[in-house]
Amino acid sequence: MTLACHVPAMDRTTTFPISLSGFDIEGLIEADAPRLIQLYQGCSDYIVLERGHPPDAAVALEEFRSFPPGRTEADKFVFGLKSATGELVGMLACDRNYPQARSWWIALLLMDPALRGQSVAKTLCAGFFSWLKTQGADRVELAVFAENKAGLRFWEGQGFMLVRTAGPVSIGTKQHSLQVLARAL
Repeated sequence: MTLACHVPAMDRTTTFPISLSGFDIEGLIEADAPRLIQLYQGCSDYIVLERGHPPDAAVALEEFRSFPPGRTEADKFVFGLKSATGELVGMLACDRNYPQARSWWIALLLMDPALRGQSVAKTLCAGFFSWLKTQGADRVELAVFAENKAGLRFWEGQGFMLVRTAGPVSIGTKQHSLQVLARAL
């Protein structure tokens, strides 16, 4: 019998250690959605790739209100990467025990373009994966849009491997084919 990961529901105190000087992880809740707007606007290259149009306030709220099949608000975790000035410069949204018990699904990783290519996202993920192990997780899965070649390279560099392809799925005005990736912890 596989036991599910039993982490309390997300709140502002839910964090994980990260070895990045000048940055902290902050647990985010729906009330924090307005704080994410600036990050979404800074990452509009990705949002346009995903949705076909620039981000608006609804996009940030959706991150807290959308869940995979069979999951609820209690399974949604959104972590903010906060700079020394308090600005949100990154975000990691995920769902626990999806698509199976002891597996976590990364719904979205956003990183301020000024920090891309500096190993910040890699270090963020390493801290997250270490924390997941302490919570009883043994696997992480995610989907990358087939047209997001840089995203695919990043996740493959983190040890993820292709599990299957899926789609098409509609997001905003775009249709996407997906590459579902996974890695063991």
